Amino acid sequence: MKTLNKWAVVLMLPVVSMAGCGGVSEVQLGALLSLEGRASSYGQSIQRGIEVAVDRVNAAGGVDVGGNGTRVPFSVTVRDVKSDPQIGLQVAQEFIDLGLPAVIGSDSSTVTLAVADLFQQSEIVLISPASSTSALNDKGDYIFRNYPSEYFEAVTLANYIYNVAGIRKVHVVRSQSEYGLGNAFIARFRTLGGGMEAQVSFPADQPEALIAGDLEGLVATEANGIYIAGYSDETAATARVLRDAGIELPLFGTGAILPDELVEVGGEAVEGLVYPMVTFDAEEDATAEFIAAYRNKFGDDPNVYAAHGYDATLIIVQAIEQEGPTASNISFYMNAMNPFPGAAGSTKFDADGNAEKSHRMWVIEGGEPLQKTTEE
Repeated sequence: MKTLNKWAVVLMLPVVSMAGCGGVSEVQLGALLSLEGRASSYGQSIQRGIEVAVDRVNAAGGVDVGGNGTRVPFSVTVRDVKSDPQIGLQVAQEFIDLGLPAVIGSDSSTVTLAVADLFQQSEIVLISPASSTSALNDKGDYIFRNYPSEYFEAVTLANYIYNVAGIRKVHVVRSQSEYGLGNAFIARFRTLGGGMEAQVSFPADQPEALIAGDLEGLVATEANGIYIAGYSDETAATARVLRDAGIELPLFGTGAILPDELVEVGGEAVEGLVYPMVTFDAEEDATAEFIAAYRNKFGDDPNVYAAHGYDATLIIVQAIEQEGPTASNISFYMNAMNPFPGAAGSTKFDADGNAEKSHRMWVIEGGEPLQKTTEE
């Protein structure tokens, strides 16, 4: 087992506060989220999920540190990184200097990837409820994500396009971001026997930067569909650019789609767009309890990112209650834990700190998301 960074040990006392010699008097975690910026829709959802989890823990009397029956207050300090990796690094260092044992974040793959090595080197637990880039694989035994790797998304989507939709060639339009450029779909689709025709990209959050030559290339070559790799707003704006250019090929999106945002930005341009999504089953007890608490607090329904933020928080709390409040305690527990029955489904981490979860296929019809069957 690794030894904690000596500065982390010294500075951990103010945030996992000790009541004299009697034990811990409070537990505090951190969260690196995009409350502004390109990924703000995801960060705001995760923040809400975290708040519901904190309410649940404190309503039960707080964290039972080490499982000895003594409960202490629990809090999560949320800091806005604005979807910016440089801000993410600054805030990450502040959290590390405070000695927080674990941090939740981030929502943007670019930010999470930027800070992962720093947390690993400092031996502080980092768990992302949203980042799916495969570049996070094998970052170390302090780095986790309870949101699945893009590999699982790629398998589901490529299988659907090739085997169900019967499409053999696609165009690829993608954002110039870690999420867009690092997407695993292309490799999976080629493994099945599919081919890529035109591949074009646009600056992150600027699909309108697709130039006339790019659009002409999408028309001139042979393909039966277009795969758009980007976040919800990028996907929606890209769909509008394509439709305005008279391109009517079927559209496919990523697992990062937030249906409400997609439809709000894309309007009629996203009608018929098909995408994979990690979904939660409202009939499961843990999910139903979360949905009820979320509705009571916020007055609307949660999305899958809120559910993952909620679960990430409670996984850390469970680790503290089972093993203890230090980063090494939490890491030890999470690396070997039994499946956690959460709001976003069962979570167990593999050797790379990834959660293996399945996706389902969805389509926008009449401005609403509808789940597709595997036969459609």
